[in-house]
Amino acid sequence: MDVFLGIDTSCYTTSLCLVDAAYDVVADERIILSVAKGGRGLSQSNMVYQHTRNLPVLFERLAGVLASAHIRAIAVTDQPRRRGDSYMPAFLAGLGYGRALAAVLGVPLYHLSHQENHLLAVLRSMGYIGSEPFYGIHLSGGTTDLLRAVPDEKGLDITRIGGTSDISAGQFIDRMGVALDLPFPAGVHVDKLAQTVNPPVKGAHVFCRDGQVSFSGPESQGQRRIAAGGEDPARLCSWTLSTVWRGLESLLDYAAADGMKHLVAAGGVMSNGYLRRQMSDYCRRHQIDLNLAADGFSADNASGAAFWAAVQEGKKS
Repeated sequence: MDVFLGIDTSCYTTSLCLVDAAYDVVADERIILSVAKGGRGLSQSNMVYQHTRNLPVLFERLAGVLASAHIRAIAVTDQPRRRGDSYMPAFLAGLGYGRALAAVLGVPLYHLSHQENHLLAVLRSMGYIGSEPFYGIHLSGGTTDLLRAVPDEKGLDITRIGGTSDISAGQFIDRMGVALDLPFPAGVHVDKLAQTVNPPVKGAHVFCRDGQVSFSGPESQGQRRIAAGGEDPARLCSWTLSTVWRGLESLLDYAAADGMKHLVAAGGVMSNGYLRRQMSDYCRRHQIDLNLAADGFSADNASGAAFWAAVQEGKKS
């Protein structure tokens, strides 16, 4: 069986993925990077260290599948965004493995950015990339970007047209979660607590101007409420997610006014059930075609890279 290998070494997760020629996931292995209790992130040197330790473990997990499979091509993420000034040492760990494997196996190696990988992970679930431009929203621990993407020969030519002017939606959620003594990354834990509150708590106002939202004000407000004590953590989690949605809704309004008809929503924050429902409802009301990642593939993973390798090799057939 021919398979295509994707490798992604981001700020939060070491990821390997194998897809077949039909773009179906054959194997998906990940290890979330460890953060000390109370911590809100990692240094780049610590990321590289953990990726270096994790990659052999993940390949060992794939050994059984690879024993009866043939890797036809490899794609690896090598930078956060496809820009000349976009650089992060964490990606060197995966890039080194990708280059070495491609050289030993004598197979093509494709490079793409972490942001392209996230959007392609959504497109894989559709089964095609197409040639038409589309809008994207990338929501992760460090990114809140409103995008316009154009498929090209390298992957996706992406232009940022809006997003956050300060902290990301993911940082806001993580900081609130850590302050509530939840593990980092806190997104899944905040989501779980918020689900116990019905109806959701109304969120704070989020400032937005010219396609730029600001979550720092609401975060300061939330931190003051936690420090004051006496509030139910679940209701604070619900308030946090409702506040994030108010910011995202402003971004979507900005894109809709710009002519958005097709939206691809990607990134770890889009694993959140509440935000997925709110975004789906918004797009239905505004007659916008929305694509979300398959279950489990919004968070950091390498399926978009594996999909890109398969698409590129398919063109040669």
